[in-house]
Amino acid sequence: MQAFWDRQFKFSEVIPDFVDALDRMAQHSAEVAKRSRFTRVAYGDHARQWVEWTDGTGPRTVLPVVIHGGYWRALEAETHRFMIPAFLPAGAAVANVEYRLMPEVRLTDVVADVRAALRALAERFPASKLVLIGHSAGAHLALSAMTDATLANRIRGVLALSGVYDLAPVRLSFLQSELQLTPEEVTAFTLPPETDRGPVLYVNGSSETHEFLRSGALMSQSANADWHVIDGADHMSLIWAACDRADALLSKLYSLGTTE
Repeated sequence: MQAFWDRQFKFSEVIPDFVDALDRMAQHSAEVAKRSRFTRVAYGDHARQWVEWTDGTGPRTVLPVVIHGGYWRALEAETHRFMIPAFLPAGAAVANVEYRLMPEVRLTDVVADVRAALRALAERFPASKLVLIGHSAGAHLALSAMTDATLANRIRGVLALSGVYDLAPVRLSFLQSELQLTPEEVTAFTLPPETDRGPVLYVNGSSETHEFLRSGALMSQSANADWHVIDGADHMSLIWAACDRADALLSKLYSLGTTE
């Protein structure tokens, strides 16, 4: 059974250029850092509890926020700065969220970190609605933030890029040896389709594994949601493909439900 689920989640084996994609992320992010000025503030005492932002060219009413993935236990916000230029026209600033990682902390702490980071941004940008752009576990964290009562009316919507929403299969894969998810965590943090969630555009690539495509299709059946599939993209190339289509994806997101 684990072999099947490993084929769904273990990108180092199912994506031939996975390592190259990570290198490309780091290189492109370093280039963005050279030409951009970031403001960083802490929202906690841990070295990873911070948010940063850089000036955009769009309206003050919108703050795009990038939330990185890594199965809640890897990767860094700094190597996801490459996503930021695509969203500069969408808001007066674009933000980037860092958070603590498992297994040093539990999933409840990771979710709490992202919510705290978004509350800090909401306070810093009182005139802006947050548009969350989450990839993989970052999509899960973005949707988890929508259930926070103090954030619900500050989030305009979510671009959920190839998210992990059902944690039961994760527990059956190689990831379990690192995450040590408990049955209680699976129950508490699995995100089933709901009818009262704010606008979400679920985005997948046609070359992703079955589990990611299943998840996107299933989640998009709820109210205020839609599903967009980018032809030929896998779990990693999807990030660049979505950035290339940022304007169109945001327009589609804004058309969902009732947004301000």
